[in-house]
Amino acid sequence: MHDVREINCTVDAFGELTHDTRSIRLKILEGGPLTFNAGQYAKVVYPNGIEKYYSIASIPGDTDIEFHIRRSGEGTSSSHFVLDKLTIGDPVTVTAPMGGSYLRADHPGPILCVAGGSGLAPIRSIVETSLRDQPEREIHLYFGVRDERDIYFEERFSSLANTHAQFFFTPVLSEPSGKTERRTGFVHEAIAADLYNFANWKAYLCGPPIMVDSVKDLLKQHDVHDDDIYADAY
Repeated sequence: MHDVREINCTVDAFGELTHDTRSIRLKILEGGPLTFNAGQYAKVVYPNGIEKYYSIASIPGDTDIEFHIRRSGEGTSSSHFVLDKLTIGDPVTVTAPMGGSYLRADHPGPILCVAGGSGLAPIRSIVETSLRDQPEREIHLYFGVRDERDIYFEERFSSLANTHAQFFFTPVLSEPSGKTERRTGFVHEAIAADLYNFANWKAYLCGPPIMVDSVKDLLKQHDVHDDDIYADAY
């Protein structure tokens, strides 16, 4: 494990991911580099004193730090401050790394990655780190969202699936807005329809509690041990 450290940063860039989710990229000024395991999270302190915890979307070894932030609640919520008030150059303090739901790099077997909404941030880090370090490993990524406008990084993951024969990417829509050729329903149902043998697998889950719990229940029905399931629900 890596030591937790406080890192002084500035806001370097924003990116539009979906209609209600943005990426924020921080440039490290002091205290870096950030060393962490894919799947961990950080405490972030903004100029107005607001403290928030976010999963790290960056890949270990990146020189910058990236988070994905979804707008939630009323206009006074912290997410609205971050998305509407924070500007390029603002100072931000990051304390990291934290969390135990990180990629087990010494595990050679297949992995199941399941993300809901902005829970894709740490899952993205896990998937891309694994593909970089163990490109032959079998990886199944399921991304559960409400409808098409909530999908992001689709082109990125589809491209990775085209270049990595053992990587499979499946978006699943729970409430499609109209006719669609995509998978629909709940994520755990899609997994149950596709996969049945989880011997020597590990699973990484991040997203809404109901999604995480449903996938956990499915895996336990297939005799996946608790020690092989790593989950963050929020």
